[in-house]
Amino acid sequence: MIDICIVGGGAAGMTAAICAKERNPALDILIIEKKEQMGKKILASGNGKCNLSNIRCQNFQETLAFFAHLGLLTRTDEEGRIYPYTEEARAVLMALKKRLEVLGIRTMVDSPVLSVDKEECFQIHTSRDCLQARKLLISCGGKAGPQFGTTGDGSKLAKQLGHHVTRLVPVLTAIDVKEDTSKMAGIRAKARVMLCHRSETLAEETGELQFTKTGVSGICVFNLSRFLLIPEGKTMKDGFEEYQILIDFFPDREDLLEVLTERRKMRGFEREHLLDFLVREPIAEYIYQLSKGDVKEMARLLRCFPLSPKGARGWDYAQVTKGGVSLDEIDLTAMKSRLIENLYFAGEVIDYDGPCGGYNLQNAFETGMLAGEEMANE
Repeated sequence: MIDICIVGGGAAGMTAAICAKERNPALDILIIEKKEQMGKKILASGNGKCNLSNIRCQNFQETLAFFAHLGLLTRTDEEGRIYPYTEEARAVLMALKKRLEVLGIRTMVDSPVLSVDKEECFQIHTSRDCLQARKLLISCGGKAGPQFGTTGDGSKLAKQLGHHVTRLVPVLTAIDVKEDTSKMAGIRAKARVMLCHRSETLAEETGELQFTKTGVSGICVFNLSRFLLIPEGKTMKDGFEEYQILIDFFPDREDLLEVLTERRKMRGFEREHLLDFLVREPIAEYIYQLSKGDVKEMARLLRCFPLSPKGARGWDYAQVTKGGVSLDEIDLTAMKSRLIENLYFAGEVIDYDGPCGGYNLQNAFETGMLAGEEMANE
């Protein structure tokens, strides 16, 4: 009989195991990981640098203290994002794995969990065996990045145990649009980007966006993707018809009509060249075509460039899952189920998603610490 079985050897699962074992060294703890190695998604986070938290997160100090205890130094950039000092994700993973080894925490890799049920104890059915455990932590992520093993298994296991799971949606990803953006693909621009629904602004971000062959990308777009949701009663086919993306290429200027009007008086700025040096050439050509040469319309489009979303890029491209195990069914002070005794959840499997910048890994480490400390209690 295992004292604590942890399904999912990612950021939350490894953190929970370490915290539980350190609080109660007598515990027999087993981490079961689907992939051939643990923490594969950690290695890919933050463009390989692992943005592990952010100073704007409420409890970032607890995460910093945890990693300092593991011997990991960190640094903070000008945006408040926290990285390992060497700026390599491998350092975070190795710090966690080294501590697991020192504490004698058992791991089982390359072992997908097929199902779970509970009678007197938990029965965990893997592709290899059936295990029994007194306490169970489900921390195997959402559906974003299936190449790292996150294919929605946690939600399935939660449902098997009677929990409600809110709809899973890929977020922090690029947005595809109906317009042909192929000629602008690769172009980057600093701008304010707004996501609107029925003319109401749902969210806006200022930063660098990038045009792609099928739409727009960049951190500011990733953050807006969290709000691009299919309304109830709609489908993928018609669910985005009432959304619009508006791009302001000059959020700090109000005088663009005057600038264009003055240019018309200058030699070399014939109507088709009025947008020269204001935006990159492919964008200028696109705006000129939309405006049909009308100067007032050019000025308006520089501040209000419209795109029609078709939807967010799929699970293969998303960084995070929106939706998951309902928070109403979890005691968030201890990450334990309100429905099933000795059942716990941590990380992306729960219904939480934050913006880019370390918020989601902070959630994984923070909920892992809470769950681990609680599971250590008899």
